[in-house]
Amino acid sequence: MKLFELKEFICGLPQELDNFTVVNGEYGLLDPNDEDSMVYRVDKPVLVISVDENDQEIVLLHQTREDLRADFDVYGNPEGTE
Repeated sequence: MKLFELKEFICGLPQELDNFTVVNGEYGLLDPNDEDSMVYRVDKPVLVISVDENDQEIVLLHQTREDLRADFDVYGNPEGTE
């Protein structure tokens, strides 16, 4: 999605939605090997918006730098691994 597409979409939303929360979500299957499996949705709040000028990307993040520090030790290993 390009930024102009997102801006066009947002500008087209009615004012009644102004107090809605924006989340980053994804859908999945409980059992990816079963096409009749139950579908689930996971929503995460958008906490940070980052502009990456080198890659020309706007990144919506559900993690902060502090979250990353809490999840990784000083050696960059996920918590509880070596």
